[in-house]
Amino acid sequence: MRYKSFYVLLGLSILFVLMIRGCYSGQYVVNGKQLDNITVAWYVSKIVFQVIASGMFLIVILLSMKIFSRDHEDGSLVLFLSRPVFRRQYILGRIAGTWFLCLVFMFILHATIFLTVWVKTGATIPGYLTASLVCSINLLFIAVSVCFLSLYLPDFISAVFTVGILFVGYISDGGHQILNSEILKTAVPSAAASPPALWRILFPKVYMVQAYADSIIGQSSFNNMGPLHPILNVSFFIILITTLMLVVFNKKEI
Repeated sequence: MRYKSFYVLLGLSILFVLMIRGCYSGQYVVNGKQLDNITVAWYVSKIVFQVIASGMFLIVILLSMKIFSRDHEDGSLVLFLSRPVFRRQYILGRIAGTWFLCLVFMFILHATIFLTVWVKTGATIPGYLTASLVCSINLLFIAVSVCFLSLYLPDFISAVFTVGILFVGYISDGGHQILNSEILKTAVPSAAASPPALWRILFPKVYMVQAYADSIIGQSSFNNMGPLHPILNVSFFIILITTLMLVVFNKKEI
């Protein structure tokens, strides 16, 4: 937060979000029926919500991948651990601080959309801010994944590996959502999705958390993959990776 570029990025992001308000007063016709401003704002806001939530992945990765290497290079790591600070406190504090900073960043952008819709249409979107808090668990998962990988790999490679994990999850879970959607079942009644493989059920459900947040906004049904809720799935991986990171860092030479 000492760098001015962080506030410039936040300001540009808010400016971009405010530019979306022009879509709320547009004239849209679907099936010969003109949509009212509230309906248009609701659909546009859902799309922008996912764009913001997904765009935050990149910011978390950029902030997380340099934590340990930067502290090691400038001597901060030795300075912290020479004081009455346990290694686990250092690890958890660094991760929690990065996660909270990104959470606030994302929440400000989502709150800007929420307030813009209220000002422009006089209506509010139920569950919009709650969905934002739900998506924050994905930011924490990404932060701990990048930090853990950065203990073994160069910063850029750890970021690439994390992006790969997200990409595989999006393809697997997104395909499951499409194959089980009502639109596909209506268009192709004979199309039946086969049961997913075990690895797909156990894989980190980052995409499913996003889909669950979307169902909160739309107040619609949520089609999950497997018996475990995606929030519990991602929380399990967060705890597992954090535990492994604490064990590895405690044995690491400083």
